[in-house]
This record gives sequence, C-alpha cells and structure tokens, in this order.
Amino acid sequence: MGHRFTVAIVEDNYWVGKLLESYCQQCGLHVISIASDGEQFLETYDQLLPDIILVDIGLAGNLDGIAMVQSLRKAGYQQKVIMVSGTTNIDHILTSFHDLGSLYFLSKPVALPKFQAAIRKAIAEVQLERSQLLQAAPPAKTTWITVKNQKSQLPISEESILFVEKEDKRLTRIHLMNGAQMESSTNLTDILSQSSPLIFSPFKGFLVNMRHVVSYVKESSFPTSRRFLIHLNHTSVKIPLSRSLQKEFGQLLQGIHGNV
Repeated sequence: MGHRFTVAIVEDNYWVGKLLESYCQQCGLHVISIASDGEQFLETYDQLLPDIILVDIGLAGNLDGIAMVQSLRKAGYQQKVIMVSGTTNIDHILTSFHDLGSLYFLSKPVALPKFQAAIRKAIAEVQLERSQLLQAAPPAKTTWITVKNQKSQLPISEESILFVEKEDKRLTRIHLMNGAQMESSTNLTDILSQSSPLIFSPFKGFLVNMRHVVSYVKESSFPTSRRFLIHLNHTSVKIPLSRSLQKEFGQLLQGIHGNV
C-alpha cells in the first residue's frame, strides 16, 4: 500500500491483538503499539501519534474503547479510528460512528477481506487529508547544508537527510533517504549550525531529521535502560533518544504531526 502507515492496536484479548497485528502486516502497515488498557494507551499517545487506531470497545482498566476515543477527540486528536468489537449493542455501534467519527465497525471474529476494506478506507482518508494540506501549503524553502567530503565542499538538501552519526573524531556518516551514505569530516556542531530546527540532536553523537520520524519507544532490550529508540521512515536503524530530551523531542514531533 505504498507508504508504511502506522497503526496502534488497543485490544484486551491477546490472541485477537495478535490476529489484528498479522492482518496489519499483511496490509503493509507498521504496528507501533499493542495495548490492552485504554488509560495506559492514552499516557503514551503523544509518543506514538499513529495514523490509524484499531480499538476494541471492551478494554482492561477503567476506560472502555468509546470513552478512550472520546478523550482523544476532546484533546483535539483526529487520527482515523476503526472500532473492532463483538458487541451487539446498537447504541455502542451508533456512538462509534456518529460521536467518534469512526471509519468502520468490524465485528468479531474479524475476517481479512473486511479488515482490508476498512484499512483501504482509512488510508484513503489519510492520503486525502495530506494532499489537501500540501496543496494549501506554500512551497517550502530548501535548506542546503555544506559538508566536507575529502577535498570537496558538497551541498546536501536538508530534506534528503535521514540521520547523521559521529563515527570517530574525524569521521561523520550522513545517511540519506535514498539509502546512500556519505562520509564527511564536518562535525555535528557545524552541520547543526546550518540546519533548520527540524534537525535535532537526540543523543550524543547523533542528529536526526524530524521530518522522517515515525515514532519513539522506550528501549526494551535492557530493562535498566533510561533511553528511548527513535523509529524512522526509509530505514530499520533505530536512533537513541536521551531521557532528558524526551519531552522536548515529543513536543517537536507532535507539532510536526499536527502540521503535516
């Protein structure tokens, strides 16, 4: 389906959650969260900002799926919601459509063809909104960054940069959207001084282009770690994010999602 749209699943049945995750993967979607508790999901929402949310009505904790989505709507979030439930309560169904702006209501057990139809509708809505915003927005001015490559001075458009990492005292590696990498002797401070605020230093030795950030999550491979890991489009590499910078990073990411 082209661009890997991000999905969060809020479902308290483990096996249903795994089934929905499998369906998402078959549709080419990137699942960034599976949660069973509505309150806990809301606490991490600013870190995730998914394109699509799959929500069960009956959830663990004090909030059901309808109340959880109502909280998101009151906070101004308009991400696409697909309700997934085994309920036969017509009031719940009507509420999900009229009050919450749900795109689809999928009854359990969920069949793949109906799931695919719901996802296609959600993606079409997201793409339409993005195209409308792009048409309305004035063309962005390109920011050029000049770096040293051997004995040459090379200009690179900021938009083409995914992330930059310092490999040693003399070598900086610049990773580009098209998969190419460029070695440079220009240090990170000099690159940052030429950049717009969308180039951010999340951790010592790294710069990341906020335009290409999908989400960030707490590092789970080491239970005592206080770092987060940043997920980017166009690469499987995860960039570290310092805990002390997490709030500033999250606010900047939220502002970008709100304007793109």
